[in-house]
Amino acid sequence: MNTTVDRTGNDHGSAQGRYGFVGIIVENRRRHGMRINQILADHSHCIVGRLGLPNIDHSELSIVTLIVHASTDELGSLTGKLGALPGVSVKSALYKTGAREA
Repeated sequence: MNTTVDRTGNDHGSAQGRYGFVGIIVENRRRHGMRINQILADHSHCIVGRLGLPNIDHSELSIVTLIVHASTDELGSLTGKLGALPGVSVKSALYKTGAREA
């Protein structure tokens, strides 16, 4: 089994999580950018990929998309901390285990 250990020494085995995404819309990147990056760094053990579009249309609006492999608790921690910041909107979803194609 593939495992990672976060900064607190907690072991996060790959069998514990599910794949999903997090969409983040930031209204004022200059004001919240450093805090957002710190939250993402604190949860880096569950972030598989990241795409960021800063300064959309030469404004302060930015969009970040994350691909994650996380438990529901880990995802809740990440999205809760991000969503608590004023001017930051967050939406997320995890793959449902056992989902079948119709």
